[in-house]
Amino acid sequence: MTALSEGIDLLEDRNLVEGQLDSLLAPGADAVQAAMRYAVLGAGQRLRPILALRVARLVAADPAVSLLAASAVELLHCASLIVDDLPCMDNAPLRRNRPAVHVEFGEATAVLAAFALVAQAARLVAGESCFQLRLLATLDSNGLIAGQALDLAMTGPRRERNRSRVTGMKTVPLFVLAVEAGALGSESPHGERERLLRFGREFGIAYQMMDDYLDGEIATREVVDRQLARARGVLALFGDRAGELCGLVDYLHARIAPES
Repeated sequence: MTALSEGIDLLEDRNLVEGQLDSLLAPGADAVQAAMRYAVLGAGQRLRPILALRVARLVAADPAVSLLAASAVELLHCASLIVDDLPCMDNAPLRRNRPAVHVEFGEATAVLAAFALVAQAARLVAGESCFQLRLLATLDSNGLIAGQALDLAMTGPRRERNRSRVTGMKTVPLFVLAVEAGALGSESPHGERERLLRFGREFGIAYQMMDDYLDGEIATREVVDRQLARARGVLALFGDRAGELCGLVDYLHARIAPES
């Protein structure tokens, strides 16, 4: 296997994350616990926690701490998806090719499961109080909540004009948080840390643009390619150390340019 294919191949990291998430969400007879497992386990790409794990290896952070923090980011992400899909929000009947949580368990249980996932995410990083505060702040009225409110308010041309603003508030924060999760406890220089956070922002934008392109909301692939190049460019100063992060960029590129 080439270095490039090793970078693109997410299976090992994905399995590590899946195993951790499965152990955190023990099966139970309670409907809320069942809804939590249903929302989290399954066909997720796990790009956010995988980003955290790869940042952790780059900066030589404690892998056990990074895995817990990465899992907390994914629990928060899954909670946000439950809320996004509710009838009062996007009213989406499907998520990851199966019924959304509110369809499978009812709206009340879905709301409770989302709250419970946020609480569990916060508990996972209770020993890292600064990161715990950052995790919760990601939800607030300047973050995911504000992004969702703006997304709901925008329609037609107005929504198109504000696409990048919505992305910056609704998608990017979780990718930046994933970088912070990976860097927890590391002694990397301030400038290196800032560059990694910038990569998180550029990669988050690239991810949303890829998703919009695949949904037909962005007409030309070249726009996405330019953003992917920007994300890769941020990593240039890391040299070979950034191979796994470059692999994540390559993974997004492969999604929009599959081999014929």
